[in-house]
Parts: sequence; C-alpha cells; structure tokens
Amino acid sequence: MNFAVLRFNFASPGGDPRKQGELLSAALEMAEWAESRGVLAVSIDEHHATGHGWSCNPIMTAGMFLARTKTMIASVDCALGPLWNSVRLAEDIALADAVSSGRLHTTLGLGYRPIEYDALGVDFARRGQLMDQTLETVLRVWSGDAVAEPDRTPICSGTRSSPHPPLYVGGGVRATARRAVRFRLPLNIPAHRPDLADYYRQLCAEAGVRPIVIMPPKVNRGMIYLHEDPDEAWARYGEHILWEAVTYGAWSGDRVRSVMHLPGVRTIDEVRESGIYRFLTPEQLVDEVRADPAYGAIALHGLVGGMPIDAAWESLQLLTDKVLPALK
Repeated sequence: MNFAVLRFNFASPGGDPRKQGELLSAALEMAEWAESRGVLAVSIDEHHATGHGWSCNPIMTAGMFLARTKTMIASVDCALGPLWNSVRLAEDIALADAVSSGRLHTTLGLGYRPIEYDALGVDFARRGQLMDQTLETVLRVWSGDAVAEPDRTPICSGTRSSPHPPLYVGGGVRATARRAVRFRLPLNIPAHRPDLADYYRQLCAEAGVRPIVIMPPKVNRGMIYLHEDPDEAWARYGEHILWEAVTYGAWSGDRVRSVMHLPGVRTIDEVRESGIYRFLTPEQLVDEVRADPAYGAIALHGLVGGMPIDAAWESLQLLTDKVLPALK
C-alpha cells in the first residue's frame, strides 16, 4: 500500500518568528487541503537550541493539525522523552488522543544532541535511565493508576484509545529494542536496519510480546518535491534544501543517524547526488512507485528551509492532482 505524508519542521535560516508563523500557518492550510485529496498523514519532530525556529513542541503542533483535520494522522517522529515532564507528556498526549479519536501517533526517542539537554537542564549522561522513567510514568498515568502521593489520586481516568494512545519507542541501537520489549511497545527504527528489527522480534518472541516494527524500506526514497522541470527547480530552490541538509547533517557528527542525515555535505550537487532530497516530475514519481511494490510512503517536505510557500503549494497540488489519482 502506498500513501502520502507531509513533513514539516517550520525552520528557516535565522529563525525569524514571523517567518516561522507564516510557515506554520501555511502547513496547517496545506494539511487541511491535502486531507480532502487523499494525503494520509503529517509528520513533525522535536529539536531545541537550534536558532532556526525548528519545531520544539511536537505534541502542541500535532494538536493544531488534528484540530484542522478529521481523518489525518499526526505522527510525532519523534518527541525527546527525557526532556519532558512525564506526567504533563502523558496528559498532553491523552488530551490530543481524546479530541482526535486516536489520530496522534507518538514516537519517543532519546535524541543525540547534548546542547538540547543542557538547554533544558537535563543530564545527557542519564538519558537512558530518564527514558525508562518517562515511559513507566506515561503508561502508568494512562492506566489510571495513582502516581502522586500521599492521597493516591489518579492523574487521569484512562484514555480514549485502548489500551492507550499509539506510542512507539524510537532509536537505532539494541538498547532501544530491549526498551521497547520491556515496555511491550512497538519499535520505530529511523533507518533501514533489518538486523535490529530481527533482534527486536526475537526478544518479543521470548517475552510473549506482539512485535510491531516501523522501519524505512531498503531503498531510501528520501524527501520528494514535485516540479514540471526538476533542473529549473534545483536552480531556483536548491539553496533552501542545501541549508537544511547542511544544518541537519552537522548535528549528527560523522554518523548517519536516520535516513535524513547527510553528514559533511556542502554543495547542492552533493545533496542532489545523495538522493535524500529529490525534485521529480509527477510522471517520474508515478513510474517510480509503480515499479516498486515495496516503495513505502511518498514523503513531501514542501516548506524545507523556508521554501517559498507558493512553491510548496505547487508541489503539493502536483501530488494530489496528478500523482495520487494515477496511483489509485
């Protein structure tokens, strides 16, 4: 099954709050319009201390998308669990779950940038322990069990989704797989790692846990932008993509931490060659999807790097008017 997802982070060079507001408003309008034309989901993430207006509260942002749509899934990929007050995190997700009838899907991850932990006054060295405490508390709050002492009053009386809102453990190491099994939760791997998926399934079998794995396909299709002339599009808009590729890649050090990281890139030609960010014509995308039964999601990241809003709309309309109808 092929489906389309819109990715947003609202970041741009300089991080002007007015620019961030324009990008967020445009994203909400795009999601509402795209939902009516077959786009299944919107994806947002969390970063702090960027200086670029990068999405810092994905649960709040997801709530905005959910309030503007009726069927679209809001996927948080991911929230940095140890940086949240775990009770507030449980309450916020439960609230969005209730109002959206279960359309908020949240992945909790550790993150990998010490500066984010420093900015929020959290010990980076304790992130694994803090993640365990976060998951334990969130699940306990959702169960209706008492958390606070001394009166043992439950924080909430349960959640609309049963047994709880969709929750995933995200990461790309074996400790992540063990954590997911320990808390009987699905695993969300940010890169194609069948070895890690198999390790998780093995642990699930031993623990009597139903294995659920989310993982990108073997062939990384990257972020797609649609334009009738890809070469012209790279010439006009490539600087926006290059800015994000360089910025995001620098955070990862020399490691590829997800399908989106490009450590060390410096030029538009290098970004194009990577295949992580791609301009295609609608016809090229249709042919590509039809040729691969395991294609996976079509991911549009239309407002990348403060991309002009009209260009993002043009890309989205080519998806909904020419690509999705041809793939039905």
